[in-house]
Amino acid sequence: GVGVGVDSRQQTLSGVAFPISSEAKDTIKKLILGQCNYVQLKIDLDKEEIHLADCDTIGLEYLPGKVPNDAARYHLYTFKHTHEGDLLESIVFIYSMPGYSCPIKERMLYSSCKAPLLTAIEVDIGVEIAKKMEIDSGSELTEDFLQEELHPRKNLHRPKFAKPKGPPNRGAKRLTKGQDGH
Repeated sequence: GVGVGVDSRQQTLSGVAFPISSEAKDTIKKLILGQCNYVQLKIDLDKEEIHLADCDTIGLEYLPGKVPNDAARYHLYTFKHTHEGDLLESIVFIYSMPGYSCPIKERMLYSSCKAPLLTAIEVDIGVEIAKKMEIDSGSELTEDFLQEELHPRKNLHRPKFAKPKGPPNRGAKRLTKGQDGH
């Protein structure tokens, strides 16, 4: 019996909308209302549902410690910060996947549930997500990292990395002409 269940499940792994528990939905609404600033969601692999794993109000310095190093998780965090003089409260969605310490089935389920879950959070629950990011380890979640993700500074310092002007395939055409000439 078990084998059949696993096979049929894998066929739907391209993008799986697991139901979100009502507790998790209610807690995400609390985040919007500012009653907490951190929500962690996990997939119940047996029930194939998305459950609340943690809800808290924490400073940014405690955020890395919330990320498990042996299991994948989804996190929502309200990042309070200033940018160009404005005080902002940006809700970020973090998908943490600690690499190969995670079973492959868990990795596949988390990656295939991510898009449908984001749609549910943004469309059904009404969360305005400022930035979606993927990390391997909680240690990446520094203030600098979040600022850079939300407000990339790269283009100011290095204008030569700005988007190329003109059709991007011009170089390829020249290359083909060169080959024809040989």
